[in-house]
Amino acid sequence: MKTLKDIISQMGFVNSLQCDELAEHFPHTRIVIQWGGMPRERVSAFEVAKRIKYVEDNDIDYVRQCFICSQEYNMLKEVFRVA
Repeated sequence: MKTLKDIISQMGFVNSLQCDELAEHFPHTRIVIQWGGMPRERVSAFEVAKRIKYVEDNDIDYVRQCFICSQEYNMLKEVFRVA
């Protein structure tokens, strides 16, 4: 719960520790990976670490930021009654 509230307070942005926790407890949460040059990708939380590792280990690109989809962010705000 604390992690979800933290993500809401960060306007949907997710750090690596939060992503790991989402992967464990909410594995199908859709996370957007914003790359340095490649188009954004939407992947399930349990796949994020593996995808980032593959792209960075092969010097394809780097991660700028990760965040939850706006639709899921809005649902979380509604559930936690955040204006």
